[in-house]
Amino acid sequence: MTYTSPEQPSQGGYQPYQSSGASTYGAAPSTSKKLSMWGLILGISSIIIPIWINAIAGGVLSGIGLAKEPAGKTMAIWGIVTSVLGFIWAFIFWPVVLFGIIFAAVAPYATTGS
Repeated sequence: MTYTSPEQPSQGGYQPYQSSGASTYGAAPSTSKKLSMWGLILGISSIIIPIWINAIAGGVLSGIGLAKEPAGKTMAIWGIVTSVLGFIWAFIFWPVVLFGIIFAAVAPYATTGS
């Protein structure tokens, strides 16, 4: 067994990641914002076009982005907020639209009481 001084890196295993003076083991934090950005885009689209699948996908991508992408934290939070609002909006919008279509179809056949 050979001695490795602290100044020399070891030959195998995990290498310490230096971040602001602290030594941690594992992968460096991600600087990507792709998941957070797509979650926000889908969340906004679920408000503009009330389709509940956009809201679910936006919420899932934003949640994963919040957990794995510290650089995109703000976008991920807003993605979750817009996805929840879009999900609620979809369940308000479509019953109102369907009621309006049914009412418009039945209105000409309605009789007056006098």
